[in-house]
Amino acid sequence: MRDALRQVWANPYVRVATLLLGLWLAYLLLVRTASVWVGFLIAYTLAYLADPLVSGLERRRVRRAFGVLLVYALFFVFLGLASVLLAEVVVQLSQLSERIPEVLRPVNGWIERLPGLVRRWAASPEVQAVLAHTADALKALLQGFSTTLVNGLGTLLGQGGNLIAGLAALAGGLVQLFVVFVVTGYLMADLPRVNAALLEALPRPWQPLALELAGKLDRAVGGYIRGQLLVAALVGLVVGVGLALLGVPMAAALGFIAGVFNLVPYLGVVVSIVPALLLALTVGIWKVVGVLVVFLLANQLEANVFSPYILGRATELHPVTVVLAILAGAALFGLWGAMLAVPATAFAKVLYSEYYLPSRCHEQGC
Repeated sequence: MRDALRQVWANPYVRVATLLLGLWLAYLLLVRTASVWVGFLIAYTLAYLADPLVSGLERRRVRRAFGVLLVYALFFVFLGLASVLLAEVVVQLSQLSERIPEVLRPVNGWIERLPGLVRRWAASPEVQAVLAHTADALKALLQGFSTTLVNGLGTLLGQGGNLIAGLAALAGGLVQLFVVFVVTGYLMADLPRVNAALLEALPRPWQPLALELAGKLDRAVGGYIRGQLLVAALVGLVVGVGLALLGVPMAAALGFIAGVFNLVPYLGVVVSIVPALLLALTVGIWKVVGVLVVFLLANQLEANVFSPYILGRATELHPVTVVLAILAGAALFGLWGAMLAVPATAFAKVLYSEYYLPSRCHEQGC
């Protein structure tokens, strides 16, 4: 029987069919248990990002279990602060949505007076007709924008009660969130042992290469993620302090929003500038100019100071490459693609520069 099985297994078609059947069964297993593996990956990623802090505390003779508790305490403090700031922003914008026509009334009046002001310098009927038509078009555009914004804010605020439920549904339910929370704590406490067990599961001849790739992945991807967290915090600090100096309402909350959304490079400045401009309108028209200056300064600092010195050492990616990677990731996989595009590109560059360029295929041709 054993010899017969060996002869059957010697047939390449049998081996290929067995391999395909095994891959199909593995695919079915992964599909049926996808939520479990997604939860584990999220928990492992969170534990991996928090490991430098936990390991740093451990090197200072703080027990690892206590370090995990400290990380959780910091997380809850951050979550509470974020909840308060976001709640205040929602309240302010809900009040502002009712006042937008009143706030924009001086601008509409100025547009209506525009032809009269220009008439002193342009007495030509043709010029006056063009200016009058332009003023009417601007007024209609501004009124349409105001109406759309009011309706959009009203719809957003009307759905505010379902926001937490929506987030919980995206994560797979409150139970799965709790499981991820618990598993993250266990992984943070035993991450070195977990990594050693994952390495031991690989065939022994592959383990040196896996260790080498893990080290390069940690320097490129892990360094980028931690660096991006620092860049986002600095951008949020610049925006918050600048708006506070201008006297814009909710400056701290707007800085927090800029920092959180800046986890996707360059997105935080774009997203947070809209509520900042709206809140600045309630203070004065010149505050709007000041807000634009603050966000321009934050954008320039991020592009020319923070990202090159903090992220450049980790990824060594050109800014054009970063922008193209974000656009491609967003087009393929939406927000998650935009967030993961740059670290994936950084790791691909490591593989390209350290494995492909020195290879015989590159030097002599495949």
